[in-house]
Amino acid sequence: MTSKTIYTIINIVNETEAYRLEALVELGRAWPQSLTAAEIARRRNVPAQFLARLLGELAREELVLTARGARGGVRLAAAPGDVPLARLLRVQPQPEAGGPAVRWLSGRVAEAQARALAGLSLAELLRVEDEVNATADFAI
Repeated sequence: MTSKTIYTIINIVNETEAYRLEALVELGRAWPQSLTAAEIARRRNVPAQFLARLLGELAREELVLTARGARGGVRLAAAPGDVPLARLLRVQPQPEAGGPAVRWLSGRVAEAQARALAGLSLAELLRVEDEVNATADFAI
């Protein structure tokens, strides 16, 4: 088992997933209003072209709704409390490399991820972000 295989198995939230979550958190914060892709990219420091591709994927997954035109934009398809985190984080495919032990470990990680995310929604991420942002910074 190589270190790359191990990293692939345990890497539940990769950079792409992090950007997806950042966009969804921002849309959750704006709920029920729409935001432009440019505004999401600016607020969350996500590369605009990459974000456009991710928003297209999210629309195909019916997690966001898009509208064109002067009053257009992107918004969540449902309230943040109705968007389960298990639906937002894509399950990593089982690795093609490795033998039975690697596949077994990959299955265990997928089960642990499902248990960890059960009952959590996008609203939880908003709450956590609010708590962190509300913490006073006494650095001088």
